[in-house]
Amino acid sequence: MMTGRRNWCISRFVNFLRSLKGGGGEGILRDVLFVILLFVLWRGALFAFDFVGASFTHERTPNTNKDYQAFPNRPFWDGWARWDSGWYKRIVEKGYFIEGKQSNVAFFPLYPYVTRAVSKVVRNHWAAGLVVSNLSLLLALFFVLGIARMYLDAEGAHRSLVYLLIFPTSFFFSAYYSEGLFLLTTTASFYFYLKERYFWCGIWGLLATMTRSTGVALFIAFVMGYIWNKRFRLSQMSASFLWILLIPCGVLAFMAILKDQVGDPLAFVKYQEGWGRSFIFPLKTLTNGIREINWSFPHDWHNMDMFMNLVSSVVFLVVPFLLLGKFDLALPVYSLLLILVPLSTGSLLSLMRFEVVAFPAFFAFAKLGENRATDRFITYVFAIFLGLYNILFLNWYWAG
Repeated sequence: MMTGRRNWCISRFVNFLRSLKGGGGEGILRDVLFVILLFVLWRGALFAFDFVGASFTHERTPNTNKDYQAFPNRPFWDGWARWDSGWYKRIVEKGYFIEGKQSNVAFFPLYPYVTRAVSKVVRNHWAAGLVVSNLSLLLALFFVLGIARMYLDAEGAHRSLVYLLIFPTSFFFSAYYSEGLFLLTTTASFYFYLKERYFWCGIWGLLATMTRSTGVALFIAFVMGYIWNKRFRLSQMSASFLWILLIPCGVLAFMAILKDQVGDPLAFVKYQEGWGRSFIFPLKTLTNGIREINWSFPHDWHNMDMFMNLVSSVVFLVVPFLLLGKFDLALPVYSLLLILVPLSTGSLLSLMRFEVVAFPAFFAFAKLGENRATDRFITYVFAIFLGLYNILFLNWYWAG
């Protein structure tokens, strides 16, 4: 029975890979090797940055935020558990509980729960979290490539993956954070939506909304894209599309968990205020940011981080429009929603981390990168800031 199940899984994976290149065996192998090689090179480069960076730089002092150490006396590994990793740590170890103005109830459950399950095998939840993050990213890259292949040529599809992995905050995919798992669940959901396999679209979408609240943007994007594709003709709509109603159920599942553990199903909403977030018109957040930035640029990392988040937010609000008319409408809509939702909380904090999972935007960058000079500009700018942000994160600075 186990052999039959394994063969079934292998055949399904092979069929998925065939869809990347129209069934050609040589194309399949080339794409698989490209994804694996790209992942290994990217991960190796980040390790090199950390190894060299830890030797030439020092941890932020005083550091009142450091209330845990993932790998004591092993800075080479410890640098991948910072800031929000501590909140996930609390969930893995103790579940959800209220502990002040800021609480772990603001963090969705799938990543810490999967990490806890894997830790039963590897015997260390920190190591388990890194395994979950990196394996999720690797699998997600296949789905990103599968979607890119539907709209871009081979070179453009590969370029979109490169841009995604060298984006300044891509190191979060490999850290003790939920970004890698969120990218996997959202890209898988999108892949099956575009293939009109709505049951699996709904299942993966449900997992996405159990990973991050912004997973709900999938539901909105799919409804808009589907209605647009059917030219608003209700008679042409398939009943199977209703499987996407599973997507919001991920939030309901989280609410049930919170009701059971802390007695308040809406605690995840209430405790967002602990991070200074409250509803505001998204463009108001941008105008407030413009006023708050010190444009003389003093020697202040917080000011520069706000500037980077402001500029990147504007870019990510513009580039999805390059996908209109050429890509399924759900892709640009989803990309825009992933930026508009955090902007509507009144804070520019972490915008670049939210942007890195807006994978459709990287298809737009890939189109821009058809021009060789533009390709070099994007590559150099992204790669330089990836190195800088990675070292800052290692040293306990708020990065991205």
